[in-house]
Amino acid sequence: GLQILTVLETKIYMGQLLQTMTQNQADIQKGIYNFTQKIFNMPCAFITPITISAIPTITAQLTAGNHTAVRSTEESAARITGLISAPCAVGLFVLAEPITALLGGYTGERLTLAASLMSILGICVVFNAIVLLTNAIMQAHGHVNLPVVNMFVGGIVKLVAVYILSGNPAIGIAGTPIGTLLCYLCITTLNLITMRKVLPQAPAILKNILRPLVCALMMGAVAYGTWYGLTTVLGITNRILACAAPIGIGALVYVFTAAKLRAITREDCLLLPKGEKIANLLKL
Repeated sequence: GLQILTVLETKIYMGQLLQTMTQNQADIQKGIYNFTQKIFNMPCAFITPITISAIPTITAQLTAGNHTAVRSTEESAARITGLISAPCAVGLFVLAEPITALLGGYTGERLTLAASLMSILGICVVFNAIVLLTNAIMQAHGHVNLPVVNMFVGGIVKLVAVYILSGNPAIGIAGTPIGTLLCYLCITTLNLITMRKVLPQAPAILKNILRPLVCALMMGAVAYGTWYGLTTVLGITNRILACAAPIGIGALVYVFTAAKLRAITREDCLLLPKGEKIANLLKL
């Protein structure tokens, strides 16, 4: 289904782009978008194993009839998902330019385009993570078809948005990641509403992602300030330093704030592989 959606999306935005530009210009923009998509998919690959690993635990607790433990496990999974997805999303948003400049080697107008696409896709990371988590939770409860229906609706929203937005010369290829964002927003909303209706005790997903998100925003402010200071104030042009330094400093700030604000508990860590060692390292 995702492959079909991707093919349709590509045909739609390429057809729309060719209305206002040459084939070569459209191919260049398509290549830049495909590159930013690969970066977007990287954090999502780390989130999928977490959501899958929560299903057996939830199923076992449901079998025992312990709905309180089920909700506790689901909210722990939400905190872990937020702990991983939030810094990735904020990092890709605030450091879109140095990341695409380093990894893609872009300059000038191509760098500007790549950075704008990457920043939009960065925001999508959090909503994609919520979709993966809520899909897994509903599947663990035996509601296999409901997530599929919601994702189908989101896919339709995406295709319509891409068709309308990419056909606007002022928006162009940027309409594609905007369509992706609208798609995940739609599925997230539908999944949260569906969970409240069909689950005995629906977990507070957004509430448990909020604290990691606050930590990520503080990290993002420091990371962006570091990058701005290096490139604008100090005039450093080395792409590796301009990208690595903000990421490294931001990571330290995130670990510190996450531990201080207790964005994750020891019980949450125990759901992860090597969770006990991670909890001891963070002094939880």
